[in-house]
Amino acid sequence: MTADPEATGWSGPTRRTVLRALGTGATLAGIGATAGAAQSSEPWTVVALPDTQYYAEDGTSYPRDQAEWVVDNVGGENIVHVSHLGDVVENGDDEAEWEHMAEALAPLDGAVSFSTLPGNHDWASLGDRTSSIENYRQYFGASQNAGPDDLNSYQLFSAGGYDFLHLALEWEIPGDIDDSSTALGWAQSILEQYPDRPTIISTHSYLRDSPQRRTLQVQEENGIGTEGQTVWEELIAPNSQVFMVLCGHWHRDDGEADQVSSNDDGEDVYELLSNFQDRDNGGYGLLRQIRFQPGGGSGDDPDRIQIQTYSPSEDEYLEDGDSEFGFDLDFDARFGSASDGPLAGDADGDGDVDGDDVEAIQRSIAGEDVDIDSEAADVDDDGDIDIGDAIRTRNISEEGQ
Repeated sequence: MTADPEATGWSGPTRRTVLRALGTGATLAGIGATAGAAQSSEPWTVVALPDTQYYAEDGTSYPRDQAEWVVDNVGGENIVHVSHLGDVVENGDDEAEWEHMAEALAPLDGAVSFSTLPGNHDWASLGDRTSSIENYRQYFGASQNAGPDDLNSYQLFSAGGYDFLHLALEWEIPGDIDDSSTALGWAQSILEQYPDRPTIISTHSYLRDSPQRRTLQVQEENGIGTEGQTVWEELIAPNSQVFMVLCGHWHRDDGEADQVSSNDDGEDVYELLSNFQDRDNGGYGLLRQIRFQPGGGSGDDPDRIQIQTYSPSEDEYLEDGDSEFGFDLDFDARFGSASDGPLAGDADGDGDVDGDDVEAIQRSIAGEDVDIDSEAADVDDDGDIDIGDAIRTRNISEEGQ
């Protein structure tokens, strides 16, 4: 739940343990789900899970239904990433709520690229950043690609022939844009590290539903944080690769809002709020499907981003204009043709991806005398040719890409 200063006035392993056990965890978790999408023109989907706090407090099955629906539809819906938008629990000091949510969302681990971020309810004392955040760290803190305080993270995934970057940033992203030891500065440094990747940013509080605008004040009781308008001006608008921002938290009206804004280069940024906690049964498991449809646009904009709001528990889509809408765009014009550059995984340069490429990468890792296309072999674009690239290339070849 949110205050409004602008208007005024289970006992098994935790998610963090699971990721550590996977070793390369967060980076490799999405390989099976995303590698097959690379070099494909088929539609793909990002799923947003808005505030689950009431499900945690009441111990309901809604988050488990969400997770199981995602796993069951990874292939059919081509789901490449799932982003939880914060407020995992209602009471950050109640370990039972954390245990419930860890167990409920456990099916996602290893099945699809998945991120969480802390909302204001996830601290031990509501909205107090000086209070403990250890329960979040224990149960959901990122163990790979993590930023400051283990509360922020980034994910890399591929779809439609593009390599994407996703940033999961904590509530009211604190810090200085020029200080990479802070959350805001760290986010800027990751954007600089991956400047050519189309980027989605998820955070907790950013866009309001009533009045519809970016936040203009910091709610954190000690003033530690950054309001949405400043996040826009310092982090999003200057970095043209960022084309979408997802957030939750606000629910003064219906908990939904969307707008298209122009960044410093005149490019569109799609800003989307979804938070259904004030609806019946805390939102009865509603989630957002963000479907990218190559060739699905009209006129001069050949592609489309289609938004749908769906409850797996009720098998119900919301069809009002705030819940079902879309945007036409030209993805190639914005980010370059998906066919530009070498074929990802084609380490031997013969025009396809098969077992020979996997062998070539493995021989290169072992230091044997083998010539490879290092740009094509570095499938995950992390600057290194390593076992992650060999695994991902194997998966691409098995999908017949």
